[in-house]
Amino acid sequence: MRLLITAGVALLAVCGATADTLKDGSVQVAPGKYKWMQETSLAGVPLKEENLECLIPQKSKITLSKLASDLEKGCSVDNVRAIKGGFLFKLICNGKTTGTADATLLHTDKSMTIHAKGSANLGPIPVGFSMKAQATYQGACTPDEVAKETERFLKENPGAQ
Repeated sequence: MRLLITAGVALLAVCGATADTLKDGSVQVAPGKYKWMQETSLAGVPLKEENLECLIPQKSKITLSKLASDLEKGCSVDNVRAIKGGFLFKLICNGKTTGTADATLLHTDKSMTIHAKGSANLGPIPVGFSMKAQATYQGACTPDEVAKETERFLKENPGAQ
């Protein structure tokens, strides 16, 4: 499911927490280098991904709604509830990929874990889906990493600083 496999950087940013509204949540994490590990199972087929990401200050705060739309156009969140150390929420996708998942996000200022379980539609066929992801702070980014990520951010967000 492309929707959750490509979520590494966006989900990494979902780690510090205060609820903005009953429909959304806003989260903040310390900028730096994070090790990202994700295990996804779609229709019983496992897929693992692991990488290192440099998270710059401009990307260290995100709402769950922005996270969902970054995952895939047509995705949103609903029933967001603040819990001790994170959020419970429903991920709903009605774009290229359709389906729903119940998700839990737990975090500290330098780590987070996400669990999601639900169903996705492969064409007209609904299949089971689950995902577990973990991001752990590894230290500061190098100046070159920060410069590269800042340049990428400015290209993707013209007018941003």
